[in-house]
Amino acid sequence: MPANTRRLRFCMFLVATAALHAEEKPYGPQDLLNGLIQNNPEIQAARFRFEAATKRPSQAGTLPEPTARYTNFGVGHPFSRLNPSEFAYQGFGVSQEIPFPGKLGLASEEAKREAESEQQNYRSVVFDLTARLKVAYYEWLTVQKAIELTHQNSDLLSRFEEIARNRYTVGKGLQQDVLKAQLEVSSLEREIAMLDEKRQRAEAEIASLLAVPSVSLRAPTQVQTSAFSMSLDDLVKATNEAPRIRAEQKMVDARAVGINRSLKDFRPDFGVNLEWDHTGGNFPEHYMATVEVKIPIYYARKQRYALEESYSRLNEAKQNYRSAQQQAIFQVKDQYLAIQSSERILTLYKTTLLPQAQLTVDSASSAYEVGNIDFLSLVTNLTNLISLERQYYDEVARHEEALARLEPIVGKELVPFMEVSK
Repeated sequence: MPANTRRLRFCMFLVATAALHAEEKPYGPQDLLNGLIQNNPEIQAARFRFEAATKRPSQAGTLPEPTARYTNFGVGHPFSRLNPSEFAYQGFGVSQEIPFPGKLGLASEEAKREAESEQQNYRSVVFDLTARLKVAYYEWLTVQKAIELTHQNSDLLSRFEEIARNRYTVGKGLQQDVLKAQLEVSSLEREIAMLDEKRQRAEAEIASLLAVPSVSLRAPTQVQTSAFSMSLDDLVKATNEAPRIRAEQKMVDARAVGINRSLKDFRPDFGVNLEWDHTGGNFPEHYMATVEVKIPIYYARKQRYALEESYSRLNEAKQNYRSAQQQAIFQVKDQYLAIQSSERILTLYKTTLLPQAQLTVDSASSAYEVGNIDFLSLVTNLTNLISLERQYYDEVARHEEALARLEPIVGKELVPFMEVSK
């Protein structure tokens, strides 16, 4: 094989290997956020919708295009020469429609307010999808932690099974203890399979948000709750600057400008025409200037209803704004209560339930080895510890998910989305 061919194949192998490792690189929290902003199609669509809205004010505030015209008035046949007839002439003209003063400015201002509303809608979409990503990540993290705990407890239960088998071998234990231990180990294996399904489902949701085929996630070395100290009053006040509320507020402003614009439609528009004629024969060249006025004589059937429509749209925008405010206040209180409740429950787990359950298992394990308690009591204590550990991390996830859902409501990041190391 030629040396050049071998080098080429080796380079291709290195490139393929590098690409494979790049695809397999696990995502951390910040990687997930960056991928969401860059790849999510809903965010991109909202951004393009906002960018499109920013192009409308200039269009709405510009005069209509002028009209240029050429006139050939001849006698005899089309495009005949001028001299054969005294009535023949060629004309060159231009006309411009001029809306009543103030109409274009109001149209531009209304479009500008609508563009500002679209900007807030774009920010709202980013916050909403970021919250969805965080919730999905915390769900994945909880399942991942549950799998780790189940594996650890499965190893512990396997050790208990070995103790039960040794006790049965020397005639100090019962065969049903061995069978019970084997059954519990098999049950944990079934539970691991179910948890793995939930983990894959969470990964699929995250991959969908990032618009990628699949994701490999990196779990933090330690999972703990984020510190949060904002009061309920501060959170309620913060909703006034949230993108959802601001978007509705900007729409109210736009609809208010729309009423002034509709009132201007009762005023006439104008047209200006200027034409220069080149004649034949002995007639001198001349020009003609005309001014036109568009009279809104059908205002009772047109402009009046347009004004009523503008008032209705303004009232609709005001009610949407009020609805968004009330909904935001309720959602803030709902998530705030969930956070407060979760923090109390987590304190109970850390200070009382988990330490007591761990001491109970340690004590029961020592007592079973010397034959002071039966195997069923030992398994019951271990099962209770497994359940409490799972509930603890479920509660951690509930706390973090409530914080994530609170962020789009108040329009700002409340806690950093990052890994917590030991």
